[in-house]
Amino acid sequence: MAKTAQRSPQTRDWYALRRKKRRRRRVRRGMFLASFVILAAALVVVAPHTGLLPAAEEDTGPRHALTPLAEPARSDKPVIAVDPGHGGTDPGTEGSGIREFEMTWRTANALANLLEEDGRFSPLLTISESESQDPTQPRVEPAERTRRAADAGAVLFFSIHGDADGDASTCGFECYAIPPGRSDHQASLSLARLVARGFGDAGARVRGEDGVRYIYFDAADNRMVFESSDESIHTDPTFRILETAPCPAVLAEQCFLTNAADAAAFASADGCQTAAQIYYNAICAWWDQQAAEP
Repeated sequence: MAKTAQRSPQTRDWYALRRKKRRRRRVRRGMFLASFVILAAALVVVAPHTGLLPAAEEDTGPRHALTPLAEPARSDKPVIAVDPGHGGTDPGTEGSGIREFEMTWRTANALANLLEEDGRFSPLLTISESESQDPTQPRVEPAERTRRAADAGAVLFFSIHGDADGDASTCGFECYAIPPGRSDHQASLSLARLVARGFGDAGARVRGEDGVRYIYFDAADNRMVFESSDESIHTDPTFRILETAPCPAVLAEQCFLTNAADAAAFASADGCQTAAQIYYNAICAWWDQQAAEP
């Protein structure tokens, strides 16, 4: 105390300033450590649902790096929205030991990876892994999926589904396009035909005339299915995905899970990769067609 009293006012001010700076550094270090602890705790809770840490569940195929869904960034490349049908509390159908939401997620990831590796496209999965694979997650409605695609500036919306039937012999592929008289009908029809042709070449039975159809729902929610050759215009609603899509869109029914041969060919791990390759080839051919049009 005596030494402090003997210091000049300038010296005392310098020491006081140094003590103040030390206190500030201690406060900053404390804040940094607290932030680190909070971040680490958050990762422990969140990581299993984001794929950052191993999850105790069966492998669902390759993981595509998801574009953030809350604020999807517009890409300088054409955005292709890839929609894994069903998921969460809406598992879809089931057959041959395979559940629809598993098949669609696996196929969608494989397709997104192919599109990304191509280098020309920016793929966007319309739902996250937890929204698809976690049965406690609420179903993501079709309008929300298409909204996410619209926010990202998607130029194409590709929805993947599977089918089922009480008759185990029922099989085949079909693709639903945006119906006649609506925006993006022709571009949607062109893509659907390319996809159906690809499945036919791969040995799938294409249902109907050429594997491409239009679907409508009447006031009682009964289905009305028409072949692609029928260009008559109907005002009844179609699938909500196709109704609300902000761009050309198709909904593919990849196979019948209730048919063992169909499921083995297009819903198994290898089958999903085969389907993804067909989708990718069709999208590339469609894109080249669109670019060539005047």
